[in-house]
Amino acid sequence: MDSLHFLVGREQEFRDLIQSSQHPDSARAACRGMDVNLYHPADGKRPVERSLAVCVGCEGRLECLTLALRVEEPEARHGWYGGLSPADRDCVAVMLRLPKGTTPLPDRALTAIRLSRDGWRINDIAEELGCSRRTVQRYLHCVE
Repeated sequence: MDSLHFLVGREQEFRDLIQSSQHPDSARAACRGMDVNLYHPADGKRPVERSLAVCVGCEGRLECLTLALRVEEPEARHGWYGGLSPADRDCVAVMLRLPKGTTPLPDRALTAIRLSRDGWRINDIAEELGCSRRTVQRYLHCVE
């Protein structure tokens, strides 16, 4: 994996994405429609290489990483975003001198956002998360 090399020369573009008021667009994500659990193994270990290989050529990689760095609590990073581990994202945050985020979104909100971007309907997301449609709508409103 090329780790952080894909950011070289794109630092300002990345900073601009992070500071933008618009939520990152995942329409170009190569993993769109894939099982999100592939990138969030229950054991916390590294995902299988073929899952991470999808990230290497992904056109939406920077947006994916932006989403993670915007909403994660720095002390509680988990999963893989943009092909980067929690430790890699710590390095990116330090390297770019990113300010610490505001209140992070809860895991259920992040899951709702990912499922929505993967094309799930609100009713299906609510059933998957065991919550109301209104709760899902509130979660999705967090990134509008």
